[in-house]
Amino acid sequence: MATNPMQRKARNSFLLGMLLMLIITGAVIAFLILQLINIKEKEKEEAASYVTVYTLNKDVESGEEIDANTDLTITEVIKDNAPTDYLTPSDLGTTNIAKISMTKGTVVSKEMIYIDETVTGNDVRKQEFNMFILPTDLQTGDFIDVRLLMPGGTDYIVVSKKKVEIPVISGVDATGTISIELSEDEINMLSNAIVDAFKVNGAKLYVNKYTEPGLQEASVPTYAVSQEVMQLINENPNIVEEARTALWDRYNATQRNDVINPAVTNEDAQDNLEENMEESITNSLTTRQEYLEGLSAEAAAAASATTTNTTN
Repeated sequence: MATNPMQRKARNSFLLGMLLMLIITGAVIAFLILQLINIKEKEKEEAASYVTVYTLNKDVESGEEIDANTDLTITEVIKDNAPTDYLTPSDLGTTNIAKISMTKGTVVSKEMIYIDETVTGNDVRKQEFNMFILPTDLQTGDFIDVRLLMPGGTDYIVVSKKKVEIPVISGVDATGTISIELSEDEINMLSNAIVDAFKVNGAKLYVNKYTEPGLQEASVPTYAVSQEVMQLINENPNIVEEARTALWDRYNATQRNDVINPAVTNEDAQDNLEENMEESITNSLTTRQEYLEGLSAEAAAAASATTTNTTN
């Protein structure tokens, strides 16, 4: 059957139109699919570009303890703006100490803090001392070494990197008294060093401060106790074996027998010890009396203020 040329042309046009429509529809569908994929990828990238970090709620000083509950806030920041070793909840320990001074809002990294490096041992006790020569600018919170300087110039580190607390009397810091926390072996060492210093004219126990306690490692103690004290330490069940071994090693490696022992066993040593010990006891009693008088004055002032308010 012959086909009319006009009909054939119309049919071809229809088929061509259908083909173009299919091509356009396919292109639109492909474009939409690509757009959807791009949106999903972008969402994934945006989600991945934010990380959960800790920021500080306040300014902190080098050596200051950071309370995870009150001093830190969990925040989301762009990953590129966070340090590569940013702190996460699983990183925090029981004790977290700032290595450097930081301002409020700082994103805290692992390199900025010591974690669980100052956990208090069972044998640690707070001890008060009034016989050290103190720096004029010493404040509560500073970290110090206690050193023994002998008249001949030998200088020993007795205990290292201890955080200072200065007693407050009537609202004023005590001038010559400090408190530091010491382990059992450190108590024995410092007690021995005090006796050595008291026995020798010209010897002195003095304190020096760390300039950047958060960044500076603790000094290695070099002072060795006497044989009598070493024997006491050896028999003390409160001193762990590791500390006992370290003390013996130091005792055997230092110049105790050549330098300190001759100085503390001369004929004037006992008289010097008694005189200086009496002075230390007197200073301690005076400081305690001032503290109690300060408490009484504060209590009296509080009572007077309460009475005045009641009357009014």
